[in-house]
Amino acid sequence: MNTGLISTRYATALLKYSVELNQQKEVYSALRFFLKVYGNVLELRKALHTNSVTKSEKKKIFITACGGTVPSSLREMLELVMKNERHGLLHNIALRFVDLYRERFNIQHGKLVTAVSIDEMMKERFIKRIESIIDKELEMETEVDPDIIGGFLLYLDDHRLDASVSGKLNRIRSALKNL
Repeated sequence: MNTGLISTRYATALLKYSVELNQQKEVYSALRFFLKVYGNVLELRKALHTNSVTKSEKKKIFITACGGTVPSSLREMLELVMKNERHGLLHNIALRFVDLYRERFNIQHGKLVTAVSIDEMMKERFIKRIESIIDKELEMETEVDPDIIGGFLLYLDDHRLDASVSGKLNRIRSALKNL
């Protein structure tokens, strides 16, 4: 994801520093949590981008959005970002850090969409099977969408595998129209 040169520099430095302190997993988890909250809470986005909120309040808001506690490496990066007046880049820094972390530690992010919810055992079997194919650790989020009728949709980066019943019906419909 293209998030800019400045954001990339902060994210790269944070990754390197967090690895030195062996805090990379905690920083990764905190920033993933922040990104989920950031995407769902409009007030958070407004608070981080407005000048009416003080830097110290923005730090508190950011830490809260990261789950309440953050490792020292992330806290120090936050101090530096605030000192340099780059608080508007926190979202992009988090996005870039997550990308760099996944790249460095050979992690593939994916999304599995099914018509009905699947249990943890089935999810783990599915993940293990896909991991053996892509030769990477797979970080999978799941979603239920009854509109696909049955089967599944698998998203890996920019790739989409449609093994759903609705997808097959659509392909049959298209083939019949072309007759």
